[in-house]
Amino acid sequence: MIELNQHSERTTCILCGEELHQIDKLEDRICDFCGQVKTIPVVCDNSHCICSECMEKTPEEFVIDRCLKYKGISPIELAVEIMNSPVIRMHGAEHHLIVPAVLTTCLHNYHKSEESLNAKLNAIERRAKEETPRVCSFDINTCGAAIGLGVFLSTYLNRELVDEDEWTLSNQITAQALKKIAEAGAPRCCKRDTYLSIQSAIEFLKEHFAVELPYAEAKCTFSLRNRTCKHEECQFYNLSNSMV
Repeated sequence: MIELNQHSERTTCILCGEELHQIDKLEDRICDFCGQVKTIPVVCDNSHCICSECMEKTPEEFVIDRCLKYKGISPIELAVEIMNSPVIRMHGAEHHLIVPAVLTTCLHNYHKSEESLNAKLNAIERRAKEETPRVCSFDINTCGAAIGLGVFLSTYLNRELVDEDEWTLSNQITAQALKKIAEAGAPRCCKRDTYLSIQSAIEFLKEHFAVELPYAEAKCTFSLRNRTCKHEECQFYNLSNSMV
């Protein structure tokens, strides 16, 4: 199957990936993505109505929007929900944002925090762009999703680089994730490495902060889109999603 990539003139639904069709007569309807009543120019084969503003969202905007709407505390559940959209590529730097964004969102909900989640997510988006690689294999030959854990933890702790525990703990959580990813072996898989990074974060938060987020078992839904999938050799492989 051909990977669904983000491009300037999107031809597939951002919710389900089905083909979009122009509506003969423009009408005001509820956008199935943002929930607002707007003039809807297109509808997909599954009858999703998407407004023009939502159609033009970048992967980063999509991630933040989904996080702001999520009310649960399961990082794996939220990550899979986000990655299931065709807005998110099979492989790409948006995964470096997904990891810290979903963890920050779930902890925000876990603590019932009154702080602005939107402000936190915007800060994480900026830092993820600045502090994680755009192309892992060419830049530093390591995983940007795991590096995103350092962004997450320092933001969660509200620490600066000069704080000793920030430097120590951020390196520890990143190293723990990188070890899992290294043991999983090649080739790269942004979905698998996202699962492993979140798994490492859940273990780390429990050990160091007595915070217990649920670990929903990740059953990968992306094998058909990944030309280099390891199939049964991957712990997250889901045979039912590869059967036609």
